[in-house]
Amino acid sequence: MAKLDRATPLAGTGLERAGLCVAENTGLGLIRLQAFHRRPGAVEELTARLGIEPPGPGSLRSERDRQWFWSAPGEWLIAIPAGTEDAVLGALRAQLDGLFVVLSAITDSQVALDITGEAVREVLARGSTVDFHPASFGAGNCVLTRFAGVPVMLASPGRGEQILLFADRSLARYLLDWFEAASIDC
Repeated sequence: MAKLDRATPLAGTGLERAGLCVAENTGLGLIRLQAFHRRPGAVEELTARLGIEPPGPGSLRSERDRQWFWSAPGEWLIAIPAGTEDAVLGALRAQLDGLFVVLSAITDSQVALDITGEAVREVLARGSTVDFHPASFGAGNCVLTRFAGVPVMLASPGRGEQILLFADRSLARYLLDWFEAASIDC
């Protein structure tokens, strides 16, 4: 089957202001791992097969070239280098063979935005009730929330004042427009 060229929802456009920069992160591939976790010992068996413990509620974990984000009980978002989705899916399927799990490549249905700058937390607070103070939402935290009226995942991977935002691809332009309007005074 022929591979299609990947089209990005923002086509290289972004926002750059003195205190805020919003850019599409096209270097990430995304995989969703869903596991039936209610059976006794299921999480332990998943951890043993993966060789790492998936992060718990509200947190993320980095492991080699993968970042794991908790998204719901028994569900994680895995960020990997773009273009490696098929290889990583194959490896994970082999590792988890026999377990009651679902693995899905979701790169093409999502947009990842890098939000950086000294005003990042102030601007984010204008769109959500989440406490973005570094003591409450610091390195290693992630949250699913409504932001600017739409569902998103926000994560603080620990690289200075950088926040990652994941949302449905169709919301990319709306979110960029929202950031432009909300940061007018930055």
